[in-house]
Amino acid sequence: MSAFLARNRLIVLAYAGMVMLLLVTAMFSPGFLSVSNMRSTVVLAAFVGIVALGQTFVIIGGGIDLSVPWVLNSAAIVMALLCGGQDLPLVWVLPLLLAGGAFVGLINGVGVAQFGVPPIIMTLATNVILQGLILVLTGGSPTPSAPALIQFLSVGRIGGFPVIALIWLALTLVATLLLSKAAFGRHLYALGTSATVAEFSGVPTARTTILTYVVSGLTAAFAGMLLTGYSGQAYLGMGDAYLFTSIAAVAIGGASILGGSGHYLGTVAGAMVLTILTGLLPALNLSSGALLVVYGAVILITVSIGSETFAGLGVRIRGRRA
Repeated sequence: MSAFLARNRLIVLAYAGMVMLLLVTAMFSPGFLSVSNMRSTVVLAAFVGIVALGQTFVIIGGGIDLSVPWVLNSAAIVMALLCGGQDLPLVWVLPLLLAGGAFVGLINGVGVAQFGVPPIIMTLATNVILQGLILVLTGGSPTPSAPALIQFLSVGRIGGFPVIALIWLALTLVATLLLSKAAFGRHLYALGTSATVAEFSGVPTARTTILTYVVSGLTAAFAGMLLTGYSGQAYLGMGDAYLFTSIAAVAIGGASILGGSGHYLGTVAGAMVLTILTGLLPALNLSSGALLVVYGAVILITVSIGSETFAGLGVRIRGRRA
């Protein structure tokens, strides 16, 4: 047990923080730990967790995906337009949009891995292009309501359990297997630690990088369709909130923003922490702006801790103590 805790110290801390935050929130908001409220919390966290799944892979590999908001938004709006509130078109619309999200990720990955475009520039440009395309497509007009099947996947229950929570659990198992047992996981950690060393060690760095962005595009598109089912309708800007939440969830879960470390199990805890914080703010009479401060502080602190300057400072301090 001690060896497990040592290897996964940051993940354990993330879950410990989640439990502490739950207790603190329950103190300020009686009834927060009720079954119905916790069920709602898990449902909201699932959207963050699904988007953050792909972001986790990208960040572990040393990149970042800023195209998440409008990949999500594009999938949501196009699904609503193509389905027109009907379930039958989902037979071809669902795989089409998942393939579309993967294709956007493929473009991002090829730009980063093959053409050397910095991840921030490549994914931000993709995000802006998608935003423009959707604005042209819709003209700002409202979209039809979400199909009933998508609404069931988002807010329905099976045996008292939210369907989306079961979907999130299945995705968590797949992500855990990929990172812990598959060769892809080993390649990903090697890539994030040092791309140069990984390449000389025989790791297919370009292919691994591209695959991470494909996964990110896929999960963002899937989350966009599910989010439409939750809200009942797609709307412009619905994915904007998931840019920093997806990154902050990964950081809170113990991953280094600079790559090479982390695990999706930690991201699951990070998604829950952010969702619980959203419930705590009204109890403390704080606005949503306070949550943005938390997101920014988390990202700033984690990047600083992972930087070479911080690491060098730690070495100097230990040297002086010695």
